[in-house]
Amino acid sequence: MKIVLRGSIVLLLCMQVFWACSIPRVSKTESKNMKIIPNPQHILVQEGEFIFAQTTSVWISDEITNKAFFNDYLNTSIPNMSQGSSEKAQIRISLTQEINLPEEGYQFHVDNDQVSILAQDDRGVFYGIQTLRQLLPSAVEQGVSTLDGHRIQAVHIKDYPRFGWRGMHLDVSRHFFPLEFVKRYIDMIALHKMNVFHWHLSDDNGWRLEIKNYPKLTEICAWRVDREHEDWRKWSPIEPGEESSYGGFYTQDEVREIVAYAAARQITVIPEIEMPGHSSEIFAAYPELSCRGEMLPVRPGSYWPNEDIFCAGNDSVFVFLENILDEVVELFPAEYIHIGGDEARKTYWKTCEKCQNRISTEGLANEHELQSWFIQKMEKYINSKGKKLIGWDEILEGGLAQDATVMSWRGVAGGVAAAKAGHDVVMTPTSHVYFDYYQGDPKTEPQAIGGYTPLKKVYSYEPIPEELNAEEAKYVLGSQANLWTEFVKTSSHAEYMVLPRMTALSEVLWSSKDHRDWSDFQNRLQGLLLRFESLEWNYSPGSFLIDIVPARPLKTDELVVELISEQAHHDIRYTLDGTPPDGKSTLYEEELLLKQDAKIRAGLFKGSSSLGRIAERDFSFHEALGSTLSYKMKYHVRYTGGGDNGLVDGILGSDNFKDGTWQGFEGNDLELFLDLGESKEIFKVEVNFLQSTKAWIFMPEYFEVSFSLDGETWKIIQRVENEVSEKTEDTVINRLTADFPTEATQYIKVLAKNRGVCPEWHPGAGEKSWIFCDEVVVR
Repeated sequence: MKIVLRGSIVLLLCMQVFWACSIPRVSKTESKNMKIIPNPQHILVQEGEFIFAQTTSVWISDEITNKAFFNDYLNTSIPNMSQGSSEKAQIRISLTQEINLPEEGYQFHVDNDQVSILAQDDRGVFYGIQTLRQLLPSAVEQGVSTLDGHRIQAVHIKDYPRFGWRGMHLDVSRHFFPLEFVKRYIDMIALHKMNVFHWHLSDDNGWRLEIKNYPKLTEICAWRVDREHEDWRKWSPIEPGEESSYGGFYTQDEVREIVAYAAARQITVIPEIEMPGHSSEIFAAYPELSCRGEMLPVRPGSYWPNEDIFCAGNDSVFVFLENILDEVVELFPAEYIHIGGDEARKTYWKTCEKCQNRISTEGLANEHELQSWFIQKMEKYINSKGKKLIGWDEILEGGLAQDATVMSWRGVAGGVAAAKAGHDVVMTPTSHVYFDYYQGDPKTEPQAIGGYTPLKKVYSYEPIPEELNAEEAKYVLGSQANLWTEFVKTSSHAEYMVLPRMTALSEVLWSSKDHRDWSDFQNRLQGLLLRFESLEWNYSPGSFLIDIVPARPLKTDELVVELISEQAHHDIRYTLDGTPPDGKSTLYEEELLLKQDAKIRAGLFKGSSSLGRIAERDFSFHEALGSTLSYKMKYHVRYTGGGDNGLVDGILGSDNFKDGTWQGFEGNDLELFLDLGESKEIFKVEVNFLQSTKAWIFMPEYFEVSFSLDGETWKIIQRVENEVSEKTEDTVINRLTADFPTEATQYIKVLAKNRGVCPEWHPGAGEKSWIFCDEVVVR
C-alpha cells in the first residue's frame, strides 16, 4: 500500500470541485442523523431505509485483493452473515474505475433493498466498510445474535480524504507495550480511517527491535533497572550490580505480524530508529560508538540534556547503522524510514578529536553542519535501499538533505521552511497534536508530561500553515499525533490519552476544512463513544475546565469574550469580579462584551453542584491595548503567546506557562518597542513575568522602560530590579512596575534582562535560561 502524495493532492482538488457541482455537501442535520466520523465529504439523504433481516447476505467482488480478510472482518460485525450473489446480495462490495474519485475514495449507497460499497481499490473498500460499521449498533462490537429490525437511513455518500498522511505515533521505548496492545492501537487507527502508524522503536530508555546482526541490542539495550515506582524526572541512582529487569522488545517475526496486521487494515507502519541523538541506550552494549567511549546504563527515567550521542567522526558508527538499516528495510515495506534527528546536543562533538577531524576533512563550518552531513550520509544509504528518509525538524539545521521529508514538531516554522524549499512535510506541532499533554484539569487527570491540549483544541487544528501559498501547501502531506510515554505506563492509560483526541484529529485530516463544525462533531461523537465502550477502549470524558477566550479581534475600547466547554450538556456560570461562581451566579448564554478590567471566574454546574475546577482569566484595559509592537529578537516559536500583538491584547496569563498566553525568550533579553499611535501622557508601565525554575524559566534580573517622541532618541525613564528569589520552587507570577511622574511619549521601549544561563545549582546549569512574559500594561 502507499500514502497519497502530492500528485494526488492536485487530483483531489479537481475532484472536490467536480463533486461539489454534482452532489450537495452534507448538511448539519443530515450529518447528525448519520453520526459518521470523520464527516464524509458529500452526503445526500434519501427517502426510505434499509432494514436488516434475521440473516444478511453479502457479496464481495473477486477483484478485491483482500476479499478473504474483508469477509472475515464483516463477519465479526454482522451476525448470521451468508454469502450472496452479485445480483441478489443485500450488501454488495465491488471495485470499479468508473466512479472517478480521488485516491482512497469510496461510494456508499443505501436504499430499501441493499447496501452497496464501490471503490477503486482496497483502501476505499475498507473505508466504506468503516462507514457501514459506524451505522451498525455499537453492540455488534461485543457480538450480538441478530441485527433483525435494525435500520439504516437511505443515503448516497461520496467520500475521500483531504490529506494522504493521517497518522498516529506510539513511543514504545519510554514504556514498553505488548504486541496485543500494538494491534489494538492499530484497530483504533483503522476505525478512524487513518493510514499511518509511526512506531518509535528506539530511544534512551530502551531499544525495542530484534536485530540479528547485533544481539546485544535486545539482550542488554532493551532492559533497564526498574524505577517505575519513582517520578520519571527524579529516578534514584543505579546501584552497582542492580539487575535490569524492566523492558522488552519485538522479535522480527512479531514485527512482520504487526506489519501484516496493519496492511490488512490499509495502514502503513513507519519505523523510527533514532540517530544521532536519543541513542544512549546503545552505549550500554556498544560504548565504542559514542564520543566518550564509556559504558552507560540504559536510563530508567529522564535523560536530559541528551549529550551522549553517536560519534559522527567514527566510521564504525555508520557501519553499525547501515547494518541495522539493512534489517529494518527488509521488515518494513513502507517507503519511509524515520531517523529521528531531534534534540542531539553536540557537547561532546565539540571536544571529540574524531568529530573535529571530520569537520575539518569534510570542509564543514561547525557541529550543526556536521549533523547535516551525518543525516545526508544516512539519507544516501536509505535511498540506495529504495526508501525515503523522514526526520524531526532539527534535520533542517546545517542544511537539509536533498530528498528528505520533514516532520515539523517545534511549532510550524520548520514545516514552513521545508515546504518553501520544496520538501515534503508532515505537520505534528506540540501545540495541537502532542497527546502526552493534559486534556483536562491537571489536578484531576492522570499524570501527563505537562501542557494542555483539550479535545476542542485538537479539532480546531489546521495543518496548512497560513504562511504557505497554494503551491507551497502541496508539500504538506498531512499530519499525525504523537504519544510519548514518559508518564504513560499502561495500555489503558495510552488509550485514555489518545481517545477521543484521535477522533477529532481524524476529522481534521479527512474532512474538508469548511466542512467542520464543533457542535455537530460533539453530537456525532456521542455515538462513537458508545462504540468505544463496547470495544472496551478506555477514553477520556474530556475537559471539565472552561476555556475563556476572545471571540473576535481585539478593539482598543472593547473585548468580546467567549466561554467554551467540551461538556455541552451542563451549564456554565460566571462572575466578573474575581469571586468564585456558585449555582446562583449568572448563567452564560451569549458572548460577554467587556469595556473595562475584568476578572472572569467560570465553572460548569449541574444544578447547584460545581463540576470540576473554576477557570480564571483576567483582562486588562490600558493605553497600549492593540498598539503596534515590534521586537529586537522575537519570542521562541514554541511559546508565541498570541503572536506579535500577544503582549498588548489585554489577556493575562495563568500559572501554566503553556496556556498559550505567555511569550518565551530562550537565552535572549526581551526587548520590544511600542508605538502608541500618538503622544500620550503616561505615568506607569507594568509587565507580568512568570518564574518556574523547574522548567528553566527565571525572572529577569531587571526591567527597564525608555520613552521617545520620535522613535529614534530614547530616554531611560526607570529601571526596576527583580526581588523574587531564583531558588523559589513554586511557580510565581510577578508584576514588575515602573511608576513615575507623568510624561508624554508616543514610543515606549521595554527591556527585560535575561540572566542568560541557568545558575550552577540548577539541574540545567550552563544551559540557556528563559524569560516568560504575558502583557505590557501602560497606564
